Amino acid sequence: MLCAAVSAVLTGARSLIAISEWITDAPQHVLGVLGFAADPLTGLRPVPHAATVRRLLQRVDGDALDAAISAYLQARTPPRSSRRRRNGRCDG
Repeated sequence: MLCAAVSAVLTGARSLIAISEWITDAPQHVLGVLGFAADPLTGLRPVPHAATVRRLLQRVDGDALDAAISAYLQARTPPRSSRRRRNGRCDG
């Protein structure tokens, strides 16, 4: 559920209501990628109630989450080459 909330914020959600609406409106395949389990009887991935999302986000340490996401993204960034690239010029 936290991945879904982060995804909602990354796509522009700026309030608890907007985050909950984003999760509710997300396609089933997106919910699957985000880790929501399918109901064994219906095959659908139920989404949490807005109050559940609110309670989760109230308990999360925002600074710790920011640090964890930053570290993850930094680890995935390829190292920069130490050689400088030359700008080529072409007259023609």
